[in-house]
Amino acid sequence: MTYDKHRIVHIRGVDHPESIGVGPRGEAYTTGTGCQVYRLDLESNAAEQFASTAERCLGQVVDADGNLYTAHCGGGNVLKITPDGAVSEYASGPGGAKMACPNYPAFDRHGAMYLSDSGDWSGTVNGFIRKIPPGGGEAEPWYPENVDTPNAIALDEAEEHLYFVETFGSSIARIRVEADGSAGGFERVLHMPRHIPDGIALDTEGRLWIACHRPDAIYVFDLRTKRLELFCEDWTGEELRGPTDVSFAGLNRDIMLAASLDNLVVHRFDDTGVTGLALNHPRLG
Repeated sequence: MTYDKHRIVHIRGVDHPESIGVGPRGEAYTTGTGCQVYRLDLESNAAEQFASTAERCLGQVVDADGNLYTAHCGGGNVLKITPDGAVSEYASGPGGAKMACPNYPAFDRHGAMYLSDSGDWSGTVNGFIRKIPPGGGEAEPWYPENVDTPNAIALDEAEEHLYFVETFGSSIARIRVEADGSAGGFERVLHMPRHIPDGIALDTEGRLWIACHRPDAIYVFDLRTKRLELFCEDWTGEELRGPTDVSFAGLNRDIMLAASLDNLVVHRFDDTGVTGLALNHPRLG
């Protein structure tokens, strides 16, 4: 199922995008290293900046009303950005303190937000998986132990597991979500030696799509068969360079997008035959 890198479409006009957020109608968003917040037009393959933030943002998620929630890594908090570009704080760390590096949020169906906090990127295992109540507030540690540079996160369809990338651990891990919403056991489901995984997404067949910042590649991992396959790679870095996130956009969730921290484009993959798992877009009032 290897995808021809020459078929990749480049959506330009973005500043080293880190991640992709997808809204309830399949609309897509990304952020730039210069604190820009962009809306992507998938009809014209163009980007429009509609907001800016005080510090750089990483991952984002969207609610049912089209509000964007971004992990404001430089500010140590989570921001809410309305469709017209108004910015406000949605969540802080415990006691109102800053978090070390809020990285990637995801909603469950009840409106609670899970959030990776990557720690200080020193090589010491000091990251957290946090949880924020519906409507915002303080991001308390959800899993009681530190984890290794947690990056992108994703809930499975049944919300039985929270999957996340351990970037410096070159691994994909998951934590069981108990019936009462508390954190269960930790399990490492895939180790990728000599790779720097960054972004993940789930498809409707229960497979994990993994964007690797190094080498320049996207993989797909079947959670049932434990088979890892290469989807697309580019050792030249010309067509696919440093993908740091992957997501499924469009009305039918059949347009794959990959952010590129190393480039000035978002990569677009059409006609893959893959449909992404529908994300949770709660109405938060």
